[in-house]
Amino acid sequence: MSSLILILSLLGGIALCLYGMKVMSQGILKVAGSRMRASLRHISHNRLSSFWTGAWITSIIQSSSAMTIMTVGLVNAGLLSVSQSIALMMGANVGTTLSAWIIATFGFFWNARYLAIPLVVVALPLMYSHLVKARPWGEMLMGVALYILGFTTFIAMMPAPDAEPAAAQLFATLSSWGYWSIFIFVIIGILITVILRSSAAVILLAMALVAKEWLIFPMAAALVIGVNVGTTLTALFATRRTNVSARRSAYSHVLFNLFGMCWALILIYPISEVTWQFVSFGTGFPSPAALAFGIAIFHTSFNFVTALLLIGFIPQIKALVARLLPFVEEDEEELTLQFIQSGLLSTAELSIEEARKETALFAVRCQRMMQLTDDFMRMAADNPQYSHTFSRIEKYEKITDRLELEIVRYLNSLDTSSISGQTAARVRALLRIVDELESIGDACYKLACLVERKNEHKVAFIPMQQQNIGKMLLLVKQALEQMTSLLKKPEMTEADMQRAYNQEDAINALRGQLRELNIASVQNNDYNYQSGMLYMDIINAFEKIGDYVINVLEAHAEPSNFEQHA
Repeated sequence: MSSLILILSLLGGIALCLYGMKVMSQGILKVAGSRMRASLRHISHNRLSSFWTGAWITSIIQSSSAMTIMTVGLVNAGLLSVSQSIALMMGANVGTTLSAWIIATFGFFWNARYLAIPLVVVALPLMYSHLVKARPWGEMLMGVALYILGFTTFIAMMPAPDAEPAAAQLFATLSSWGYWSIFIFVIIGILITVILRSSAAVILLAMALVAKEWLIFPMAAALVIGVNVGTTLTALFATRRTNVSARRSAYSHVLFNLFGMCWALILIYPISEVTWQFVSFGTGFPSPAALAFGIAIFHTSFNFVTALLLIGFIPQIKALVARLLPFVEEDEEELTLQFIQSGLLSTAELSIEEARKETALFAVRCQRMMQLTDDFMRMAADNPQYSHTFSRIEKYEKITDRLELEIVRYLNSLDTSSISGQTAARVRALLRIVDELESIGDACYKLACLVERKNEHKVAFIPMQQQNIGKMLLLVKQALEQMTSLLKKPEMTEADMQRAYNQEDAINALRGQLRELNIASVQNNDYNYQSGMLYMDIINAFEKIGDYVINVLEAHAEPSNFEQHA
């Protein structure tokens, strides 16, 4: 029973540590997620700038896996290039080493366990404060408290080898096979990282095992090497339905971490000996705290040297993955989500960028559908392409329905408890935008059906009707072009919105004029009632598209207004 309690206590410490990191990261993202998003969006093409950006963001959120997945997600959303992402992920590898220094300092050198309870006392009032802006700070402090309580509990509950002789013998046997043992512990490090999706947990394990003398230093260092490869697999698994650029980014992460693993494995024994002598100050008998710091030193130097060796070869890494994953052009008339994948690739606070990009592409498809409808309206019923074009419009209409479903499903799958007020406003805006875009697709299909009905009943339009339809069509196409252009921008200005309103006013004014003119023309027998009805149905369908366009742009402008008043 004592062994079972021990195992459960160790697992509980790890679980508490991981949960604390998650809560802390969510709190940080609520407090500074918008600023992080802005930093990543405006990142320069300078490799060192990208590297240090990746390092400082990862050091704050304390998760290289989350940072890597976030980076791949931004590449998928078209916000980062593959070259930028490679430098960012190299920086993320260095930034995540801060967790090793935190654990070594507050878990081994100075036991910060009793600091956790005061942090909880401070965090709870903030979490339940009536001040909305104070709650993320409380969440962040609560996460820190749970994080500290988790790793200090794990360290305290880790027994000495003498207390568990059977387990000690197993570790001794696994460590006695030279380089084979190194490979075994690298694989163990990879597997634990993939299962827990946390490098910090494996670093904590390596520190505890070497400090309590369960493992010799080279074997603990092998666990640390496995951590880096394990984090690459987490990102790789998340890119199954991403675009080619995102997959190239994930493969780049795998390649440079495999390179780091190779050189570190070759030199693991001399590096371990140098580190051992350094932390023992040449005596050869380091303290448990010194051994924990030795793991932190190895983790930091291993990742920093790997980045130093490869940061000058980013173009070559990019070219290699481009050869491994060549671009395959896909049929634009198939439902292919280019920026959104099946699951949430990035953190909730930043995955909104993927949805925004996908929505902008949705608008482009609606514009293409309008052009296809325009072509169909100009065709004679006996044109060989007539039926084929109508079928394409039908296909586009089904695509718009499914696009709306996929984007809404993605937005609804966001963890609303971990997003800021600004991001929540953007989610609501995007939900409204995709609904209006789907309505534009329906309206285009309705126009095609009206033209089909006109031709079936052999209704003819006089030149004046055709000219007026052409005028309305031109205004609507201009409005759609303006909409697609503005949706590509993260924010809208008042001048942008005013131009959109002017375009909408022009469409409404023309519709009013044509309605009055239609009544007069029917009364004057310029054309019959049936022709007038179909004619005005087409004009009204165009006017409805104008309404949907302005609704889209109003929704797009709302988050900007929210951020100004937040």
